[in-house]
Amino acid sequence: AQNMQVDLGRFSADGLGMLSLYDGQQSQRLQSARAYAAGAVVHLHSERPRHPDGSGGKLRLRTGSFGTANPSVQWDKELWHGVVLRSSAEFLYSNGRYKYPFFDTTLVRENGDIRSLRLEAQLFGTLRRGAWNLHAYSYGSERGYPGPVIRRATGFPFSAERQDDQDLFLQGGWEQDWGEHYATALRFKYTHAKSHYNTHAERNPMAMPYNVHYRQHAGYLSLAQSFAITEIWSADISTDGQFNSLDCDAGQFVTPRRATFTGALATRLYWAHFRAAAHVAYLGAWDYFDTPAAGGWTRENRYRPAWMPSLVLSWEPFSWLSLDAYCKRSERLPSFNDLYYTLMGNAALSPETAWQAGADLRACFRQGAWHGDARLSAYRNRVSQKIVAIPTASQFRWTMLNIGLVDITGLDAKVETGYRQPDWHAGVTARFSFQQALDHSTPGSSTYGNQIPYIPRFSGSLHGEAAYRAWTLDYDLGFSGGKWSRSANTPDYYIRPWCLSDLTLSRRIALPAGKGRTQIPQLHIALQGNNLFNTPYEVVQGYPMPGFNALLCLTFTW
Repeated sequence: AQNMQVDLGRFSADGLGMLSLYDGQQSQRLQSARAYAAGAVVHLHSERPRHPDGSGGKLRLRTGSFGTANPSVQWDKELWHGVVLRSSAEFLYSNGRYKYPFFDTTLVRENGDIRSLRLEAQLFGTLRRGAWNLHAYSYGSERGYPGPVIRRATGFPFSAERQDDQDLFLQGGWEQDWGEHYATALRFKYTHAKSHYNTHAERNPMAMPYNVHYRQHAGYLSLAQSFAITEIWSADISTDGQFNSLDCDAGQFVTPRRATFTGALATRLYWAHFRAAAHVAYLGAWDYFDTPAAGGWTRENRYRPAWMPSLVLSWEPFSWLSLDAYCKRSERLPSFNDLYYTLMGNAALSPETAWQAGADLRACFRQGAWHGDARLSAYRNRVSQKIVAIPTASQFRWTMLNIGLVDITGLDAKVETGYRQPDWHAGVTARFSFQQALDHSTPGSSTYGNQIPYIPRFSGSLHGEAAYRAWTLDYDLGFSGGKWSRSANTPDYYIRPWCLSDLTLSRRIALPAGKGRTQIPQLHIALQGNNLFNTPYEVVQGYPMPGFNALLCLTFTW
């Protein structure tokens, strides 16, 4: 609701069956129109409970450094044949106090605590040649913003800022095959989000006095229809409608409203070793709001249309080798927060338009107990009026701006291999990413040809796993190359590269099953150490991250 991004930290991974990212076009029927229109799409697929006796659950407790307490519970119950209820709750508390180096001394981060509560309930139902689901979600949190680390006078805390949020949504979907040649999917969602931001100037005389409340509403309805024209040719028609509103109690606020229509026509062809998919999407967004003018208020309207075509080609010459290539045009509208949020909004922001092209080569092998996968992806994006958010003196207030033209060239590589035996297995996964994102807006300017803010040219990770019977040892290494916090790539704005190591040791314990139960209860114990070598690093300039920290996780499933 706030920045048009998905905050995965507000969701539980326990209920997810799969999380997938598509930067081209997903060749799947019954997609929503906005999935076709987006430049990249994250799909979160809820997993339907599949307990043999119809019910089960999970109880988890995590605790460790920074006073962290994180209990959660999940319960599944088959209400009647074909209808299953999944309910869950999770609470998180952490005081956010950790040590960090500051010149020739060591300080402790203050005002970085968080409290949050998540409640969810999901219904899954099956029909003859169809399925439906209903999902109710609530998330509330209250947290502090510790602020950037700078030299300051003793006794004056730089930040006393607080924010509390309350997000609610209700969503559902129904998919139905009406025969061999026609299927439909109907989806809806209603979201209500509230945010309260307070600088508490009475505690910090240097802070600007702001105490504002934001309230956002969003309603969404989508209808997708799929037609199987022949055995190898199918087509989809998708239409979406959405309405958004934003209200605030700050003075002179413009109270914006946005109505959005998205339509897409997609087609797919399948042969033995070759697939082709194409679509064209239309996006029309109508913003209307009041602006203060001389002698009163004037209502302004603004309509933004966009056409977005796409083509994806896939070739699989062998069962172990495949090649995909795509090109597409996408457009991103600035969100209400980008445009209208007090202290950070930029009402002059233009929509972001991108031409994207890429190729993806994948190979896999299976030989006895060995298995392996490799993937190499190259891409080229040309983005006009790229929307960039740059952190300022507050984590709540960011600077929103357009960079006129950005050329992005990237390469992602992944190699995975493993060996499996009945009692033990081991595996290694390595990832590497190169991304050159250059500002080509104004030839001859001081920023022309520079890397845009907060994009490292090199990054990657290494994951190793070894397991023997009930014991598992995981090692993770992640690194990020150097980057700049401003378009001016000067030493003052340089953020040093960093490399972090994490280690987790876990054990599963099978418990006696109750009479008549087919599900074997299990206790899972895990001890996790993060940033093992206490490496000082920053993701955002001026915000030091935690050093070594540890977590103990106890999970009971039944």
